[in-house]
Amino acid sequence: MRRWPTGIATGLAVVAAAAVGVVAALATASAASPATTQAAPVAPVVPAGPSPLIYPAETIPIKFDHAAHARLGATCESCHSAAAGSTVAADNLIPGEAACRSCHKIDRAQPTKAVAKGQAAARCDACHVDAGGNGWMPLTAFSQPPPVALARPNLKFNHRLHATRGIGCELCHGNAAAEAMVTRVDLPMMSSCLGCHDGKQSTARCGACHLTESDGRLQVKLTTPATIAVGGTGLLEPSGSLRGFDAHGPTFRRDHAQAGRDESYCLSCHRRNECVDCHGGVVKPPDIHPSDYVTLHVPDARRNVPDCSSCHRLQTFCIGCHQRTGVASDPTGGLPGVKPDNPFGTGTAVKQFHPPGWARDAGGVPISTPRPQSHSVQAKRNIRTCVSCHREESCLACHSTDPSRGPTFSPHGPNFGRTARCRFLAARNQRACLKCHAIGAPELDCEQ
Repeated sequence: MRRWPTGIATGLAVVAAAAVGVVAALATASAASPATTQAAPVAPVVPAGPSPLIYPAETIPIKFDHAAHARLGATCESCHSAAAGSTVAADNLIPGEAACRSCHKIDRAQPTKAVAKGQAAARCDACHVDAGGNGWMPLTAFSQPPPVALARPNLKFNHRLHATRGIGCELCHGNAAAEAMVTRVDLPMMSSCLGCHDGKQSTARCGACHLTESDGRLQVKLTTPATIAVGGTGLLEPSGSLRGFDAHGPTFRRDHAQAGRDESYCLSCHRRNECVDCHGGVVKPPDIHPSDYVTLHVPDARRNVPDCSSCHRLQTFCIGCHQRTGVASDPTGGLPGVKPDNPFGTGTAVKQFHPPGWARDAGGVPISTPRPQSHSVQAKRNIRTCVSCHREESCLACHSTDPSRGPTFSPHGPNFGRTARCRFLAARNQRACLKCHAIGAPELDCEQ
């Protein structure tokens, strides 16, 4: 015979489904920026109890000992008879006075009624308490005991469905029969739900238990005065207890690549445009980098981890900053006929950003034959490093086919115009070719 825990004085309306462990309530405000550019992923949060965003505050001015009643033979069904037919989590399944009268000989006309030794108490203050936790007694014949107040839980649950499938009370409320007063902190957490809801025995779909919006996404804005009363603020977010790498901690904006591989999981709460806006550079979270990142970004920029171009435009953002701060060889943008005026500029005899022989010889004449220390080797290896300081004009000063710009060194190998590579690049995007070649030039046909 299935047992429903006796006199559960905490809104068994909200039992058993409690998809809570996976979604501990984390405040939306991000914590302080990480101290290093590559902080370690946040460890999963092990919830100490049910999420206050799932189970809001409650007021149960009753004192009750489940363990004592269980020892006397009370069964779950004898007190919580309505639970087996409950279909929504908002149902109030706390037993009423009628259920208690089967053992407690209550007489409202005698609030201080005494009973023989060994019999169940009948005084009002044996079960009811006031706001201070002291036994409550009526002051007049019309006084009513303090009412039970249960906020609607933010989840879905169907007791009847679980009961008809043979799921006993002990599976979700196994500790109730051994405790005195049972409150919201004793309600089931998601770890117990996942024992069955694993996608095989029963659905693992988040929306099966969590409240959803009209478009099927989970409701994450659940903050109310009742949730705030027990510490529930911010958005409903994963704590990491479900998958281990989905904790929405301070560094999750940057370290979410592993969690993001399962797009369907992310779309349980997020819209797809949230990903596109951020990865497309429309939205730039200010906490994606630590403090003073402008002086710390060099290693990340060289490795391109994270991908700088996800948010920044290299030809404007990066170069613009380098030119304003003077960390560029051509702060004027490499315009034709304009001599660089910068301590790092070539030919200033003050400082050199690149080693000798990088692009020009000791006399300042452009080097026509590539050498091991030439810039062409590094440019072919990682052009991103070059464009962090230089604009296209810097390259065109020597590599354009327009002799008015300067030397017309070809960046391509011998007989490039007759290769399949030339035809492939021209067919893919000929606008890149027109950066150096004039419209109608025979080279554009890849026949020379």
